[in-house]
Amino acid sequence: MPGSTLDTNIFAHVNDPVVVVRDESIRYANQPFRDLTGDSDLTGDPVRAVAPPDTAPDLEQFCAAVQRGDADESTGSVVVRDGDGDRFTAAVDAVTVELDAGPAAALVVDESASHPAHDSASDRYERLVETLPMGVYQVGSDGNFSLVNDGMAGLFDADSKSALVGLPVEALFAHTEDHEEFTERLEETGDVTAAEYKLETLHGDALWGAVTAVADDAAGRTRYEGAVQDVTRRKEMEQTLRERELRFRRMFERHSAPMLLVDPDSGAIENANDAAAEFYGYSRDELTDMRVHDLNQAPAEDVSRQRERARREDRNHFRFQHELADGEVRTVEVHSSPIELADDERLFSVVHDVTDRVDYEERLETQRDNLDVLNQVLRHDIRNDLQLVFAYAEMLVDDVDDDHREYAERILESADHAVELTQTARDIADVMLASEQSRQRVSLRSALEPELEEVRASYPGAALTVEGTVPDVDVQGNEMLDSVFRNLLKNAVQHNDKPVAEVEVSATERDDAVTVRVADNGPGVPDRQKDDIFGKGEKGLESAGTGIGLYLVQTLVDDVGGEVWVEDNDPDGAVFAVELQRA
Repeated sequence: MPGSTLDTNIFAHVNDPVVVVRDESIRYANQPFRDLTGDSDLTGDPVRAVAPPDTAPDLEQFCAAVQRGDADESTGSVVVRDGDGDRFTAAVDAVTVELDAGPAAALVVDESASHPAHDSASDRYERLVETLPMGVYQVGSDGNFSLVNDGMAGLFDADSKSALVGLPVEALFAHTEDHEEFTERLEETGDVTAAEYKLETLHGDALWGAVTAVADDAAGRTRYEGAVQDVTRRKEMEQTLRERELRFRRMFERHSAPMLLVDPDSGAIENANDAAAEFYGYSRDELTDMRVHDLNQAPAEDVSRQRERARREDRNHFRFQHELADGEVRTVEVHSSPIELADDERLFSVVHDVTDRVDYEERLETQRDNLDVLNQVLRHDIRNDLQLVFAYAEMLVDDVDDDHREYAERILESADHAVELTQTARDIADVMLASEQSRQRVSLRSALEPELEEVRASYPGAALTVEGTVPDVDVQGNEMLDSVFRNLLKNAVQHNDKPVAEVEVSATERDDAVTVRVADNGPGVPDRQKDDIFGKGEKGLESAGTGIGLYLVQTLVDDVGGEVWVEDNDPDGAVFAVELQRA
Protein backbone atom coordinates (compact mmCIF):
# COMPACT_ATOMS: atom_id res chain seq x y z
CA MET A 1 0.00 0.00 0.00
CA PRO A 2 2.93 2.42 -0.13
CA GLY A 3 2.33 5.54 -2.12
CA SER A 4 -1.44 5.63 -1.51
CA THR A 5 -3.56 7.01 1.28
CA LEU A 6 -4.78 4.26 3.57
CA ASP A 7 -8.46 3.85 4.26
CA THR A 8 -8.49 2.54 7.82
CA ASN A 9 -12.05 1.28 7.38
CA ILE A 10 -10.68 -1.77 5.64
CA PHE A 11 -9.17 -2.94 8.98
CA ALA A 12 -12.58 -2.90 10.66
CA HIS A 13 -13.37 -6.22 8.93
CA VAL A 14 -9.98 -7.84 9.61
CA ASN A 15 -10.11 -10.54 12.26
CA ASP A 16 -6.48 -10.11 13.33
CA PRO A 17 -5.54 -7.29 15.69
CA VAL A 18 -4.28 -4.26 13.74
CA VAL A 19 -2.77 -0.98 14.94
CA VAL A 20 -1.53 1.97 12.88
CA VAL A 21 1.24 4.18 14.38
CA ARG A 22 2.77 7.45 13.23
CA ASP A 23 5.31 9.48 15.19
CA GLU A 24 4.99 7.12 18.17
CA SER A 25 1.25 7.85 18.43
CA ILE A 26 -1.59 5.41 17.71
CA ARG A 27 -3.69 6.72 14.82
CA TYR A 28 -6.00 3.71 14.53
CA ALA A 29 -6.68 0.41 16.31
CA ASN A 30 -9.35 -2.07 15.19
CA GLN A 31 -11.66 -3.84 17.63
CA PRO A 32 -9.57 -7.06 17.87
CA PHE A 33 -6.51 -4.98 18.85
CA ARG A 34 -8.56 -3.05 21.43
CA ASP A 35 -9.84 -6.35 22.80
CA LEU A 36 -6.30 -7.69 22.96
CA THR A 37 -4.99 -4.75 24.98
CA GLY A 38 -8.16 -4.20 27.02
CA ASP A 39 -8.44 -0.52 26.01
CA SER A 40 -11.70 0.67 24.47
CA ASP A 41 -10.20 3.75 22.80
CA LEU A 42 -6.52 3.95 21.90
CA THR A 43 -6.63 6.63 19.23
CA GLY A 44 -4.20 9.41 20.14
CA ASP A 45 -2.44 7.42 22.86
CA PRO A 46 1.32 6.89 22.68
CA VAL A 47 2.19 3.47 21.36
CA ARG A 48 4.27 2.84 24.48
CA ALA A 49 0.96 2.68 26.38
CA VAL A 50 0.30 -0.85 25.04
CA ALA A 51 3.70 -2.19 26.15
CA PRO A 52 5.34 -2.77 29.54
CA PRO A 53 7.52 0.22 30.56
CA ASP A 54 10.78 -1.67 30.02
CA THR A 55 9.91 -2.76 26.44
CA ALA A 56 8.10 0.42 25.37
CA PRO A 57 11.26 1.97 23.87
CA ASP A 58 11.80 -1.16 21.75
CA LEU A 59 8.23 -0.97 20.40
CA GLU A 60 8.68 2.74 19.61
CA GLN A 61 11.92 2.05 17.75
CA PHE A 62 10.34 -0.81 15.76
CA CYS A 63 7.39 1.38 14.68
CA ALA A 64 9.71 4.26 13.75
CA ALA A 65 11.85 1.98 11.55
CA VAL A 66 8.77 0.74 9.70
CA GLN A 67 7.44 4.30 9.35
CA ARG A 68 10.73 5.47 7.83
CA GLY A 69 10.40 2.77 5.20
CA ASP A 70 13.61 0.99 6.01
CA ALA A 71 11.81 -2.03 4.44
CA ASP A 72 8.54 -2.28 2.55
CA GLU A 73 7.60 -5.18 4.71
CA SER A 74 8.87 -6.38 8.06
CA THR A 75 8.13 -9.39 10.20
CA GLY A 76 9.21 -9.44 13.79
CA SER A 77 8.10 -9.67 17.38
CA VAL A 78 7.44 -7.14 20.09
CA VAL A 79 6.52 -7.43 23.75
CA VAL A 80 3.11 -5.96 24.58
CA ARG A 81 0.59 -6.29 27.39
CA ASP A 82 -2.89 -7.79 27.20
CA GLY A 83 -6.12 -6.70 28.86
CA ASP A 84 -5.15 -8.37 32.15
CA GLY A 85 -1.83 -6.52 32.22
CA ASP A 86 0.13 -9.69 31.44
CA ARG A 87 3.04 -9.32 29.05
CA PHE A 88 3.42 -11.52 25.97
CA THR A 89 5.55 -11.66 22.88
CA ALA A 90 3.52 -10.81 19.79
CA ALA A 91 4.51 -11.87 16.28
CA VAL A 92 3.71 -9.02 13.88
CA ASP A 93 3.70 -8.30 10.17
CA ALA A 94 4.45 -4.60 9.66
CA VAL A 95 4.23 -2.44 6.55
CA THR A 96 4.74 1.24 5.73
CA VAL A 97 1.51 2.90 4.69
CA GLU A 98 0.40 6.40 3.69
CA LEU A 99 -1.99 7.84 6.21
CA ASP A 100 -3.37 11.36 5.74
CA ALA A 101 -0.57 12.25 3.33
CA GLY A 102 2.15 10.97 5.65
CA PRO A 103 3.98 7.68 6.28
CA ALA A 104 2.83 5.42 9.11
CA ALA A 105 3.48 1.91 10.36
CA ALA A 106 0.72 -0.67 10.27
CA LEU A 107 1.23 -3.66 12.56
CA VAL A 108 -0.85 -6.82 12.13
CA VAL A 109 -0.61 -9.19 15.09
CA ASP A 110 -0.47 -12.91 14.38
CA GLU A 111 -2.12 -14.26 17.53
CA SER A 112 -1.38 -17.85 16.59
CA ALA A 113 2.35 -17.16 16.68
CA SER A 114 2.21 -15.05 19.87
CA HIS A 115 3.02 -16.47 23.31
CA PRO A 116 3.31 -15.26 26.89
CA ALA A 117 6.68 -13.62 27.61
CA HIS A 118 7.31 -15.67 30.75
CA ASP A 119 10.67 -15.59 32.54
CA SER A 120 12.12 -13.06 30.15
CA ALA A 121 15.22 -11.08 31.00
CA SER A 122 12.92 -8.20 31.89
CA ASP A 123 10.94 -10.45 34.24
CA ARG A 124 14.08 -11.63 35.94
CA TYR A 125 15.36 -8.07 36.20
CA GLU A 126 12.06 -6.89 37.70
CA ARG A 127 12.04 -9.70 40.29
CA LEU A 128 15.60 -8.79 41.23
CA VAL A 129 15.01 -5.08 41.71
CA GLU A 130 11.86 -5.69 43.77
CA THR A 131 13.96 -7.44 46.42
CA LEU A 132 16.44 -4.57 46.80
CA PRO A 133 16.03 -2.41 49.95
CA MET A 134 16.16 0.85 47.99
CA GLY A 135 14.45 2.64 45.15
CA VAL A 136 15.41 1.32 41.66
CA TYR A 137 14.34 3.04 38.46
CA GLN A 138 14.71 3.31 34.69
CA VAL A 139 14.33 6.60 32.82
CA GLY A 140 13.64 6.91 29.11
CA SER A 141 15.22 9.32 26.71
CA ASP A 142 12.33 11.69 27.38
CA GLY A 143 13.49 12.15 30.99
CA ASN A 144 10.45 10.35 32.43
CA PHE A 145 10.41 7.25 34.62
CA SER A 146 9.66 4.13 32.59
CA LEU A 147 10.17 1.52 35.33
CA VAL A 148 10.31 1.65 39.14
CA ASN A 149 10.31 -0.94 41.90
CA ASP A 150 8.16 -1.03 45.03
CA GLY A 151 11.02 0.46 47.01
CA MET A 152 10.95 3.53 44.79
CA ALA A 153 7.17 3.86 45.16
CA GLY A 154 7.41 3.56 48.94
CA LEU A 155 10.29 6.01 49.17
CA PHE A 156 8.31 8.74 47.41
CA ASP A 157 4.92 7.97 49.03
CA ALA A 158 3.37 6.82 45.75
CA ASP A 159 0.15 4.79 45.98
CA SER A 160 1.52 2.45 43.31
CA LYS A 161 4.43 2.13 40.93
CA SER A 162 2.27 3.39 38.09
CA ALA A 163 1.96 6.74 39.89
CA LEU A 164 5.67 7.30 39.22
CA VAL A 165 5.86 5.81 35.70
CA GLY A 166 5.69 8.63 33.15
CA LEU A 167 6.57 11.25 35.77
CA PRO A 168 9.55 13.48 34.89
CA VAL A 169 12.62 12.94 37.06
CA GLU A 170 12.79 16.66 37.75
CA ALA A 171 9.50 16.46 39.69
CA LEU A 172 11.22 14.55 42.52
CA PHE A 173 14.02 17.08 43.08
CA ALA A 174 13.31 19.68 45.77
CA HIS A 175 15.46 22.27 43.98
CA THR A 176 15.61 22.80 40.21
CA GLU A 177 19.29 23.73 40.33
CA ASP A 178 20.08 20.35 41.92
CA HIS A 179 18.36 18.54 39.05
CA GLU A 180 20.26 20.65 36.53
CA GLU A 181 23.57 19.87 38.25
CA PHE A 182 22.69 16.16 38.35
CA THR A 183 21.77 16.14 34.64
CA GLU A 184 24.98 17.92 33.64
CA ARG A 185 27.12 15.42 35.55
CA LEU A 186 25.27 12.53 33.99
CA GLU A 187 25.63 13.90 30.46
CA GLU A 188 29.33 14.66 30.95
CA THR A 189 30.47 11.44 32.61
CA GLY A 190 27.72 8.93 31.83
CA ASP A 191 27.28 8.01 35.50
CA VAL A 192 26.69 9.54 38.92
CA THR A 193 27.45 7.56 42.08
CA ALA A 194 25.67 8.16 45.40
CA ALA A 195 25.28 11.91 44.88
CA GLU A 196 23.25 13.31 47.76
CA TYR A 197 20.36 15.62 46.94
CA LYS A 198 17.33 16.97 48.71
CA LEU A 199 14.31 15.28 47.11
CA GLU A 200 10.55 15.55 47.52
CA THR A 201 7.82 12.91 47.81
CA LEU A 202 4.59 13.07 45.84
CA HIS A 203 2.99 14.54 48.98
CA GLY A 204 5.56 17.33 49.17
CA ASP A 205 7.54 15.91 52.11
CA ALA A 206 11.30 16.43 52.03
CA LEU A 207 13.81 13.59 52.07
CA TRP A 208 17.50 13.18 51.37
CA GLY A 209 18.53 10.60 48.78
CA ALA A 210 21.87 9.22 47.62
CA VAL A 211 21.21 9.03 43.87
CA THR A 212 23.08 6.71 41.52
CA ALA A 213 22.50 6.78 37.74
CA VAL A 214 24.15 5.14 34.70
CA ALA A 215 23.51 6.06 31.07
CA ASP A 216 22.74 3.23 28.61
CA ASP A 217 22.91 3.95 24.88
CA ALA A 218 20.92 1.46 22.79
CA ALA A 219 19.52 1.69 19.28
CA GLY A 220 20.38 5.34 19.01
CA ARG A 221 18.54 6.26 22.19
CA THR A 222 19.83 6.95 25.67
CA ARG A 223 18.06 5.68 28.75
CA TYR A 224 19.17 5.73 32.38
CA GLU A 225 19.12 3.18 35.13
CA GLY A 226 19.84 3.84 38.77
CA ALA A 227 18.90 3.67 42.41
CA VAL A 228 17.98 5.98 45.29
CA GLN A 229 19.07 5.25 48.87
CA ASP A 230 17.25 7.09 51.68
CA VAL A 231 19.88 8.92 53.77
CA THR A 232 17.48 11.34 55.50
CA ARG A 233 18.22 10.07 59.01
CA ARG A 234 21.98 10.37 58.53
CA LYS A 235 21.69 13.86 57.02
CA GLU A 236 19.48 14.98 59.92
CA MET A 237 21.99 13.62 62.42
CA GLU A 238 24.81 15.39 60.58
CA GLN A 239 22.82 18.62 60.64
CA THR A 240 22.13 18.22 64.36
CA LEU A 241 25.83 17.65 64.99
CA ARG A 242 26.76 20.70 62.92
CA GLU A 243 24.30 22.86 64.82
CA ARG A 244 25.53 21.48 68.15
CA GLU A 245 29.14 22.15 67.18
CA LEU A 246 28.23 25.68 66.07
CA ARG A 247 26.53 26.37 69.41
CA PHE A 248 29.54 24.95 71.25
CA ARG A 249 31.98 27.11 69.30
CA ARG A 250 29.89 30.22 69.95
CA MET A 251 29.82 29.42 73.66
CA PHE A 252 33.55 28.66 73.59
CA GLU A 253 34.40 31.97 71.97
CA ARG A 254 32.15 34.14 74.13
CA HIS A 255 32.54 32.56 77.56
CA SER A 256 34.25 34.56 80.28
CA ALA A 257 36.04 31.51 81.73
CA PRO A 258 39.37 30.45 80.15
CA MET A 259 38.76 27.46 77.87
CA LEU A 260 41.10 25.19 75.94
CA LEU A 261 40.63 22.44 73.36
CA VAL A 262 43.43 19.92 73.80
CA ASP A 263 44.61 16.94 71.74
CA PRO A 264 44.32 14.04 74.22
CA ASP A 265 47.27 12.19 72.69
CA SER A 266 49.91 14.90 72.35
CA GLY A 267 48.58 17.53 74.76
CA ALA A 268 48.75 20.13 71.99
CA ILE A 269 46.45 23.12 72.53
CA GLU A 270 44.22 23.08 69.43
CA ASN A 271 42.21 26.16 70.33
CA ALA A 272 41.90 28.74 73.09
CA ASN A 273 39.29 31.42 73.69
CA ASP A 274 39.92 35.10 74.37
CA ALA A 275 39.47 34.59 78.12
CA ALA A 276 42.29 32.02 78.11
CA ALA A 277 44.56 34.39 76.20
CA GLU A 278 43.84 37.17 78.68
CA PHE A 279 44.41 34.91 81.72
CA TYR A 280 47.68 33.34 80.56
CA GLY A 281 49.05 36.50 78.96
CA TYR A 282 49.70 34.88 75.57
CA SER A 283 47.99 35.57 72.28
CA ARG A 284 45.67 32.86 70.96
CA ASP A 285 48.18 32.05 68.21
CA GLU A 286 50.91 31.65 70.80
CA LEU A 287 48.73 29.36 72.91
CA THR A 288 47.89 27.13 69.94
CA ASP A 289 51.62 26.65 69.35
CA MET A 290 52.02 25.28 72.89
CA ARG A 291 51.28 22.07 74.77
CA VAL A 292 49.52 21.96 78.12
CA HIS A 293 52.67 20.83 79.91
CA ASP A 294 54.27 24.13 78.81
CA LEU A 295 51.82 25.80 81.23
CA ASN A 296 51.61 23.09 83.89
CA GLN A 297 54.23 23.02 86.65
CA ALA A 298 53.75 19.27 87.18
CA PRO A 299 56.11 16.82 85.41
CA ALA A 300 55.11 16.16 81.80
CA GLU A 301 54.51 12.46 82.48
CA ASP A 302 52.13 13.32 85.32
CA VAL A 303 50.23 15.74 83.10
CA SER A 304 50.00 13.06 80.38
CA ARG A 305 48.71 10.52 82.89
CA GLN A 306 46.00 12.87 84.17
CA ARG A 307 45.05 13.75 80.60
CA GLU A 308 44.48 10.07 79.87
CA ARG A 309 42.27 9.80 82.97
CA ALA A 310 40.16 12.67 81.66
CA ARG A 311 39.94 10.99 78.28
CA ARG A 312 38.68 7.75 79.88
CA GLU A 313 36.38 9.86 82.10
CA ASP A 314 37.84 8.21 85.20
CA ARG A 315 38.25 11.72 86.54
CA ASN A 316 37.48 15.15 85.12
CA HIS A 317 38.44 17.53 87.95
CA PHE A 318 42.07 18.44 88.59
CA ARG A 319 44.06 21.01 90.56
CA PHE A 320 47.34 22.21 89.03
CA GLN A 321 49.89 24.99 89.27
CA HIS A 322 49.97 26.92 85.96
CA GLU A 323 52.63 29.45 85.02
CA LEU A 324 51.53 32.62 83.23
CA ALA A 325 53.47 34.46 80.53
CA ASP A 326 54.97 36.87 83.10
CA GLY A 327 56.26 33.99 85.24
CA GLU A 328 53.57 34.20 87.94
CA VAL A 329 52.31 30.82 89.13
CA ARG A 330 48.60 30.48 89.82
CA THR A 331 46.62 27.62 91.35
CA VAL A 332 43.92 26.47 88.93
CA GLU A 333 41.15 23.92 88.93
CA VAL A 334 40.69 22.32 85.52
CA HIS A 335 37.47 20.57 84.51
CA SER A 336 38.31 18.43 81.49
CA SER A 337 36.05 16.08 79.50
CA PRO A 338 36.25 14.40 76.06
CA ILE A 339 34.19 15.91 73.26
CA GLU A 340 33.68 15.01 69.56
CA LEU A 341 34.32 17.85 67.13
CA ALA A 342 34.45 17.35 63.36
CA ASP A 343 34.87 13.59 63.86
CA ASP A 344 37.91 14.17 66.09
CA GLU A 345 38.12 13.68 69.83
CA ARG A 346 39.33 16.61 71.90
CA LEU A 347 39.54 17.37 75.59
CA PHE A 348 37.39 20.36 76.46
CA SER A 349 39.06 22.02 79.44
CA VAL A 350 37.61 24.84 81.54
CA VAL A 351 40.17 26.61 83.74
CA HIS A 352 39.24 28.32 87.01
CA ASP A 353 41.76 30.45 88.90
CA VAL A 354 41.38 29.39 92.56
CA THR A 355 44.58 30.91 93.92
CA ASP A 356 42.82 33.37 96.24
CA ARG A 357 40.38 30.72 97.44
CA VAL A 358 43.15 28.23 98.16
CA ASP A 359 45.12 30.87 100.07
CA TYR A 360 42.00 31.68 102.09
CA GLU A 361 41.37 27.99 102.82
CA GLU A 362 44.95 27.59 103.99
CA ARG A 363 44.57 30.58 106.30
CA LEU A 364 41.33 29.12 107.68
CA GLU A 365 43.04 25.78 108.24
CA THR A 366 45.85 27.50 110.15
CA GLN A 367 43.34 29.48 112.22
CA ARG A 368 41.38 26.29 112.93
CA ASP A 369 44.53 24.57 114.16
CA ASN A 370 45.43 27.59 116.31
CA LEU A 371 41.93 27.71 117.80
CA ASP A 372 42.10 24.02 118.54
CA VAL A 373 45.37 24.49 120.41
CA LEU A 374 44.00 27.52 122.27
CA ASN A 375 40.87 25.60 123.22
CA GLN A 376 42.91 22.72 124.63
CA VAL A 377 45.22 25.03 126.61
CA LEU A 378 42.35 27.08 128.06
CA ARG A 379 40.32 24.04 129.03
CA HIS A 380 43.37 22.47 130.65
CA ASP A 381 44.22 25.58 132.70
CA ILE A 382 40.59 26.26 133.63
CA ARG A 383 40.05 22.69 134.78
CA ASN A 384 43.24 22.85 136.89
CA ASP A 385 42.05 26.04 138.59
CA LEU A 386 38.58 24.58 139.09
CA GLN A 387 40.05 21.51 140.73
CA LEU A 388 41.74 23.81 143.28
CA VAL A 389 38.48 25.69 143.85
CA PHE A 390 36.67 22.41 144.25
CA ALA A 391 39.27 21.05 146.74
CA TYR A 392 39.31 24.20 148.92
CA ALA A 393 35.51 24.39 148.86
CA GLU A 394 35.27 20.82 150.13
CA MET A 395 37.62 21.74 152.99
CA LEU A 396 35.45 24.77 153.86
CA VAL A 397 32.26 22.71 153.97
CA ASP A 398 33.56 20.79 156.95
CA ASP A 399 35.12 23.81 158.74
CA VAL A 400 32.52 26.57 158.46
CA ASP A 401 29.52 26.95 160.68
CA ASP A 402 26.01 26.13 159.59
CA ASP A 403 25.24 29.75 158.65
CA HIS A 404 28.01 29.72 156.02
CA ARG A 405 27.86 26.09 154.93
CA GLU A 406 25.28 26.96 152.23
CA TYR A 407 27.77 29.30 150.56
CA ALA A 408 30.49 26.66 150.52
CA GLU A 409 28.07 24.15 149.00
CA ARG A 410 27.10 26.68 146.31
CA ILE A 411 30.80 27.10 145.51
CA LEU A 412 31.12 23.33 145.13
CA GLU A 413 28.04 23.17 142.91
CA SER A 414 29.23 26.02 140.69
CA ALA A 415 32.70 24.53 140.41
CA ASP A 416 31.17 21.21 139.43
CA HIS A 417 29.03 22.91 136.77
CA ALA A 418 32.08 24.76 135.46
CA VAL A 419 34.02 21.50 135.12
CA GLU A 420 31.06 20.05 133.28
CA LEU A 421 30.96 23.14 131.06
CA THR A 422 34.58 22.65 130.01
CA GLN A 423 33.73 19.09 129.00
CA THR A 424 30.71 20.28 126.97
CA ALA A 425 32.84 23.02 125.42
CA ARG A 426 35.37 20.39 124.40
CA ASP A 427 32.63 18.36 122.69
CA ILE A 428 31.24 21.40 120.88
CA ALA A 429 34.74 22.40 119.76
CA ASP A 430 35.30 18.90 118.38
CA VAL A 431 32.07 19.16 116.41
CA MET A 432 32.68 22.68 115.12
CA LEU A 433 36.33 22.16 114.20
CA ALA A 434 35.89 18.74 112.61
CA SER A 435 36.03 18.83 108.78
CA GLU A 436 33.24 16.28 108.68
CA GLN A 437 31.46 13.84 110.95
CA SER A 438 31.29 10.33 109.56
CA ARG A 439 28.41 8.09 110.55
CA GLN A 440 29.14 4.63 111.84
CA ARG A 441 27.49 1.67 113.53
CA VAL A 442 27.29 2.26 117.30
CA SER A 443 25.91 0.00 120.03
CA LEU A 444 23.08 1.84 121.80
CA ARG A 445 23.74 -0.05 125.02
CA SER A 446 27.48 0.81 125.04
CA ALA A 447 26.70 4.50 124.45
CA LEU A 448 23.93 4.87 127.03
CA GLU A 449 24.71 2.60 130.01
CA PRO A 450 28.13 4.13 130.95
CA GLU A 451 26.52 7.56 131.05
CA LEU A 452 23.77 6.28 133.34
CA GLU A 453 26.38 4.94 135.75
CA GLU A 454 28.38 8.17 135.69
CA VAL A 455 25.33 10.34 136.43
CA ARG A 456 24.25 8.01 139.25
CA ALA A 457 27.73 8.39 140.77
CA SER A 458 27.79 12.16 140.32
CA TYR A 459 24.28 12.69 141.72
CA PRO A 460 23.72 10.07 144.45
CA GLY A 461 20.66 11.96 145.70
CA ALA A 462 18.85 11.55 142.36
CA ALA A 463 16.75 8.51 141.43
CA LEU A 464 17.76 7.22 137.97
CA THR A 465 15.86 4.18 136.71
CA VAL A 466 15.55 2.27 133.41
CA GLU A 467 12.24 0.88 132.25
CA GLY A 468 13.11 -2.69 131.34
CA THR A 469 16.57 -2.88 129.79
CA VAL A 470 18.48 -0.87 127.23
CA PRO A 471 18.00 -2.71 123.87
CA ASP A 472 21.08 -4.45 122.51
CA VAL A 473 20.82 -2.88 119.04
CA ASP A 474 23.10 -0.93 116.73
CA VAL A 475 22.17 2.56 115.59
CA GLN A 476 23.63 5.14 113.24
CA GLY A 477 25.92 7.33 115.31
CA ASN A 478 29.50 8.39 115.87
CA GLU A 479 32.08 8.47 118.63
CA MET A 480 30.32 11.43 120.29
CA LEU A 481 26.89 9.79 120.65
CA ASP A 482 27.53 9.27 124.40
CA SER A 483 27.63 13.09 124.80
CA VAL A 484 23.98 13.22 123.72
CA PHE A 485 22.84 10.99 126.57
CA ARG A 486 25.24 12.53 129.12
CA ASN A 487 23.85 16.02 128.51
CA LEU A 488 20.21 14.91 128.56
CA LEU A 489 20.66 12.94 131.82
CA LYS A 490 22.52 15.75 133.60
CA ASN A 491 20.04 18.31 132.32
CA ALA A 492 17.18 16.26 133.84
CA VAL A 493 18.90 16.25 137.25
CA GLN A 494 20.43 19.73 137.38
CA HIS A 495 17.29 21.61 136.38
CA ASN A 496 14.98 19.63 138.64
CA ASP A 497 13.10 21.63 141.32
CA LYS A 498 11.87 18.65 143.35
CA PRO A 499 13.52 17.45 146.60
CA VAL A 500 14.43 14.24 144.82
CA ALA A 501 15.09 14.34 141.11
CA GLU A 502 13.40 11.34 139.51
CA VAL A 503 14.64 10.41 136.02
CA GLU A 504 13.35 7.42 134.04
CA VAL A 505 14.98 6.17 130.81
CA SER A 506 13.07 4.01 128.33
CA ALA A 507 13.69 2.79 124.77
CA THR A 508 11.20 1.79 122.06
CA GLU A 509 12.25 -0.25 119.04
CA ARG A 510 10.85 -0.14 115.51
CA ASP A 511 11.96 -1.84 112.32
CA ASP A 512 13.93 1.20 111.15
CA ALA A 513 14.57 3.25 114.31
CA VAL A 514 14.97 3.30 118.09
CA THR A 515 13.55 6.07 120.27
CA VAL A 516 15.18 6.78 123.66
CA ARG A 517 13.17 8.88 126.16
CA VAL A 518 14.58 10.66 129.23
CA ALA A 519 11.66 11.62 131.47
CA ASP A 520 11.96 13.78 134.62
CA ASN A 521 9.68 15.14 137.34
CA GLY A 522 11.04 18.69 137.11
CA PRO A 523 9.28 21.95 136.21
CA GLY A 524 8.78 20.94 132.56
CA VAL A 525 9.19 23.08 129.46
CA PRO A 526 6.57 25.71 128.54
CA ASP A 527 4.94 25.17 125.15
CA ARG A 528 6.31 28.50 123.87
CA GLN A 529 9.86 27.23 124.42
CA LYS A 530 9.54 23.69 123.04
CA ASP A 531 10.52 24.69 119.47
CA ASP A 532 13.46 26.87 120.52
CA ILE A 533 14.91 25.06 123.52
CA PHE A 534 17.63 23.35 121.46
CA GLY A 535 18.79 26.63 119.94
CA LYS A 536 22.28 27.94 120.62
CA GLY A 537 22.31 29.95 123.88
CA GLU A 538 18.70 29.02 124.79
CA LYS A 539 18.57 28.24 128.50
CA GLY A 540 15.12 26.72 128.39
CA LEU A 541 14.77 26.90 132.21
CA GLU A 542 15.38 29.60 134.74
CA SER A 543 18.84 28.52 135.78
CA ALA A 544 22.45 29.58 135.65
CA GLY A 545 23.10 27.23 132.71
CA THR A 546 24.20 28.44 129.30
CA GLY A 547 22.00 26.17 127.19
CA ILE A 548 24.93 24.90 125.13
CA GLY A 549 24.37 21.35 126.36
CA LEU A 550 21.03 21.08 124.54
CA TYR A 551 22.49 22.87 121.53
CA LEU A 552 25.21 20.19 121.43
CA VAL A 553 22.53 17.48 121.66
CA GLN A 554 20.66 18.93 118.67
CA THR A 555 23.87 19.27 116.63
CA LEU A 556 25.10 15.75 117.30
CA VAL A 557 21.71 14.13 116.63
CA ASP A 558 21.38 16.06 113.34
CA ASP A 559 24.86 14.90 112.31
CA VAL A 560 23.84 11.22 112.53
CA GLY A 561 20.49 11.67 110.77
CA GLY A 562 18.31 11.47 113.91
CA GLU A 563 15.69 13.68 115.54
CA VAL A 564 15.29 15.14 119.03
CA TRP A 565 12.27 16.82 120.62
CA VAL A 566 10.69 17.59 124.00
CA GLU A 567 7.28 16.51 125.31
CA ASP A 568 5.29 17.01 128.52
CA ASN A 569 5.61 14.31 131.19
CA ASP A 570 2.60 13.09 133.18
CA PRO A 571 1.86 14.48 135.73
CA ASP A 572 4.88 16.79 135.94
CA GLY A 573 8.14 17.38 134.18
CA ALA A 574 9.49 16.96 130.66
CA VAL A 575 10.41 14.10 128.34
CA PHE A 576 13.37 14.54 126.00
CA ALA A 577 13.11 12.06 123.12
CA VAL A 578 15.94 11.05 120.76
CA GLU A 579 15.13 9.00 117.64
CA LEU A 580 18.08 7.23 115.97
CA GLN A 581 18.08 5.21 112.76
CA ARG A 582 18.94 1.55 113.11
CA ALA A 583 22.22 0.57 111.51
